[in-house]
Amino acid sequence: MATLSVGQVAPAFSLRGADGTDFELNQHGARLTLAVFFKTTCPTCVLAFPYFEKMHQTLYDAGLVVWGISQNDRARSVEFARRYGSTFPILIDDAWRVSNEFDPEFVPTAFLIDRAGKIVERVVAFDKAGLNRVAHSVATTLSVAVPVIAPDKDGNPPFRPG
Repeated sequence: MATLSVGQVAPAFSLRGADGTDFELNQHGARLTLAVFFKTTCPTCVLAFPYFEKMHQTLYDAGLVVWGISQNDRARSVEFARRYGSTFPILIDDAWRVSNEFDPEFVPTAFLIDRAGKIVERVVAFDKAGLNRVAHSVATTLSVAVPVIAPDKDGNPPFRPG
C-alpha cells in the first residue's frame, strides 16, 4: 500500500480520543480536518507539535479541526500531549487500523482533508514550507487572513526528516 496523496479521497474513519470521546472524520460538518499522524518517541514529532498547535490555535475558530493521531497507547499519548502543550484532540490508533489505511511513510505526516473527504494538502516530516502551505490553503478555503505558522528565523531548521 502507498501513502495517500493529494487529490485522493481519505478513508472514512473513527477513533477514540485520549479523553474517551469518539471522533469521526467530517463529523459535525467540519470544513477542514488536519489529521496528524505521530509517535510519542519521534524527535521530529516533538519539533513539529508546537507548529500544529499554533495552526490549531490560529485557525480553529475559522473552521479547521486539528487531530493528533497517535500510534502509541493512551497513557503515552496523554503524557506526550501534556508535555508539549497540545490542546487539540489526541486520537488513539495504537492498533494502527487507521494508520495502515493512510500509510504514512514517516511521522509526522499531516493530511488536510476537506468536507468531501478529499486530501487537499499533505506535509511529511518537519517542513516549514509545507506547514505554511497548509496554513495558506486553510486560510484561502475559509476566507481568513493567512497566518505564518512557521517563521524562517525562529531557531528551528527549515526541514527535518521524520
